[in-house]
Amino acid sequence: MRNVNVPLTDFVPGKAEVGAGIAETWEVSADGLSWTFHLSDGWKYPDGSELVAADVVRTVERALALDGDIHGVVEGYITGIEAPDDKTVVVHLVNPRGDFPQIASMAFTMPTQEGVFPAEELVFFPEEGIVGVGPWQMVEYDPAEQVVLERNPNYKKGFGADAPDRVIVKYYEDATSMALAVENGDIDVSWRILGPPEVQRLSKVEGLTAVNTGGGGIRYLVLNEAREPMNDKNVRQALAYLLDRDEIVDRVMQGTVNPLYSMVPPGFLASGEYFVDRFGAGANVSAAEDLLRASGYSEDSPLVFDLWYPPEHYGTHAAQIFQVLEQQFEATSLIQVNLQSQEWGTYVKACTADEYQACYLGWFFDYPDTSNYLDVFAESAQSDDMGIFYASETMDDLLHAAGAESDPAVRAQLYTDAQELYAEDVVTIPMHMEAEYAIFRNETISSITIGPALVFDYELTVMK
Repeated sequence: MRNVNVPLTDFVPGKAEVGAGIAETWEVSADGLSWTFHLSDGWKYPDGSELVAADVVRTVERALALDGDIHGVVEGYITGIEAPDDKTVVVHLVNPRGDFPQIASMAFTMPTQEGVFPAEELVFFPEEGIVGVGPWQMVEYDPAEQVVLERNPNYKKGFGADAPDRVIVKYYEDATSMALAVENGDIDVSWRILGPPEVQRLSKVEGLTAVNTGGGGIRYLVLNEAREPMNDKNVRQALAYLLDRDEIVDRVMQGTVNPLYSMVPPGFLASGEYFVDRFGAGANVSAAEDLLRASGYSEDSPLVFDLWYPPEHYGTHAAQIFQVLEQQFEATSLIQVNLQSQEWGTYVKACTADEYQACYLGWFFDYPDTSNYLDVFAESAQSDDMGIFYASETMDDLLHAAGAESDPAVRAQLYTDAQELYAEDVVTIPMHMEAEYAIFRNETISSITIGPALVFDYELTVMK
């Protein structure tokens, strides 16, 4: 969607920074509850009609009214929206949010033309195709096969002389198939699901270029607190003591990923190694056993739980990760792990819907701010949707105060306090951060632009 449309604020190409989108300036009211965005001139749809502020209002109001995937997110931030004139959008918030310009970079602020989407019904792909004021228009979509994009002839920023005329995005079920496709010349660029094994191999293939985007997803363990035994903090802390991230990084990933000791990755406000501070960097079997015995577990009556993972979605190395993880947890005779795997479509629904005791997921920010690495997991109104079922008034107070605060120093301290509590309660267990690579064929492409925000700006691709 980011290639078809443009939100109020947007990512700077090639960076994880938020700058101007369709809005060129914005300001907040004295009480922090209303943000006013001023739209810049020149934004047009493919049919030549001009963007007006009511188009943004239409999108947000649909998100608030209809029970789609984004409804809960929008409702959590926004009480209403209005367009006092064609160039001004005013957004009214539930609570003050100092980071709302970052939140406004999400897709729910992208404009939609009148008559394209019905106000009372969810329609994911209208017959006319999906269009916006971005560089591309979606002219064909097969959810099992591909999406076809063609240029928006009225795109405000124009196209370079060597930019592509058409983009076909093909879908692949696994990293191995996609890697073979770019190697064999079936596609020009491969990215998003390539794991370390595929990147290592392809980077050595003549005629291919590997690009480190500077961004990447974090990987973490979900410990479902709605189910035994993960509702016992002693159990969660014991698992945190037993995890040795460096062993997984070195043995399985050959050093191609970085260990992660906080859900907030390096480079973000208040990032740090909070799990090292609380549990140490390596395994501490003795400390884990003390906690387990305190909860009544013994050699004759060990802790037994199922640990689930998807075998392909996060790369072909997932099974190896969990074999090592099983060995680490079973370093004490007080634990017995039953490894379980499931294909992604079934797995992700079960992992986030109170069906598993423990499972493995990845996360990448919706908008570039510390809040988006903490709120979704630890804020009581959102945690259930992630399969965690964590609730703490103290945590809620810290996160709400940080979200409302605009002073970076004050926000940093609030997020530091929140992450110390996060580690103490073991809301989840952060494991590692995987760099996101793209591979392109040198015979057809000179350069691509993908930044840490993992937005592939197709119009900035330089073709040969």
